[in-house]
Amino acid sequence: MRVLLLAATSSYRTDAFVAAAKKLGAEAIVGSDRCHVLDGILDFTDGSLALDLRHAEIAAQQIVNGLVDRPVDAIVPTNDQTAHVAALAARALGLAANPPDAAYRARNKRRMRESLRAAGVDCPRFVCAPMQIDADDLMHAVEGSVGFPCVLKPLLLSGSRGVMRADDRDSLRGALARLRAILEIPEQRPTADDDPDSAQILVEEFIPGAEVAVEGLLADGRFFPLAIFDKPDPLDGPFFEETIYVTPSRHPAETQAAIVEATARAARAMGLVCGPVHAELRLPPAGPPSVIEVAARTIGGLCGRTLRFSLGESQAGDDESATLEELVVGLALGTFREPPSRSKGASGVMMLPIPQGGVLRSVEGEDRARAVPGIVDLAVTARPGERLVPLPEGASYLGFLFARGETPAAVEASLRAAHGELRFEIAPLLT
Repeated sequence: MRVLLLAATSSYRTDAFVAAAKKLGAEAIVGSDRCHVLDGILDFTDGSLALDLRHAEIAAQQIVNGLVDRPVDAIVPTNDQTAHVAALAARALGLAANPPDAAYRARNKRRMRESLRAAGVDCPRFVCAPMQIDADDLMHAVEGSVGFPCVLKPLLLSGSRGVMRADDRDSLRGALARLRAILEIPEQRPTADDDPDSAQILVEEFIPGAEVAVEGLLADGRFFPLAIFDKPDPLDGPFFEETIYVTPSRHPAETQAAIVEATARAARAMGLVCGPVHAELRLPPAGPPSVIEVAARTIGGLCGRTLRFSLGESQAGDDESATLEELVVGLALGTFREPPSRSKGASGVMMLPIPQGGVLRSVEGEDRARAVPGIVDLAVTARPGERLVPLPEGASYLGFLFARGETPAAVEASLRAAHGELRFEIAPLLT
């Protein structure tokens, strides 16, 4: 068996997907957006493919051309950007995948919400506009259809980049100016400039209440929920930096059932039929869950390490388990007909927030953080000398803390205690 894994050069998770393919006995080819100039000069002997991921149609053709002598059994994307490329390439190669239009809807906030609204799925009211819209014109549009408070978002960015809350006209004007500055940087745009939605913004109503995330898989159109993550830290703005995810959920059983049903309906409305699904939903004080995002990928960063899935006992009597990446690759290759159940117990992750912009000088307290009961791993992904950019302009974290325990409350307490042991020295940037 052979699988093509699509990943951006900046991805945290390429190694995890390669390891998953290897464990399942499949050869892995990696397609990424590494430097195309160097690719023409240097001899890359690892069998990987250099792809222009900012141009989805071009990248798909590069995949078709690059696999002439080494056909693959499946194409597995690892983020929003590569999901669309994978769908286009798989269609050309006759492989199972989501329809390209559905994959693009899953990364385009306007098209996503249009499909949800048309299917009657609860989601926020919204308006779209070009980023150069006059601020007064945007205010009139917001007041006429969305109202305050509202949330501004770029259509094609992910990871909470550029997402800002506005409570009135003044804060809307300021958020619009800040979002323009983000989108005017070419490197911030994940698609080519000729994509009309690369410079579009979305303004939606702010939905109060707790936020949850759902991880699941689609197989032949059937939705299999893998986990519901609670987000115990409030996400009320002005920016929406995510920190702690804990599973299993502590919401009532009927609420969890409504969350799963809303996610499944949203995936169907968007036309998704196979592969991973990561959804974000709000739970308003009254009414059903409101779908905020549905992505045709797994949870981002290193957060997938939080989940383990039971495969039963081995011949030696030990409990065997699989990672989230193994489930995704196995499902694509036909190794798993249905996803196994999640391992028992509670688990969680904390994405270490960037407290201020600057240059990372040092990290202290790692050993103390690892010694906190319940902590199973700490991965500091930022490196000394690295420039740190907080939200809404930034797109990364200082690292990830992982915990396991008997209850979600114990896991949350472990994560908070370990975070309290860490000290990050950040020097200001010299202008």
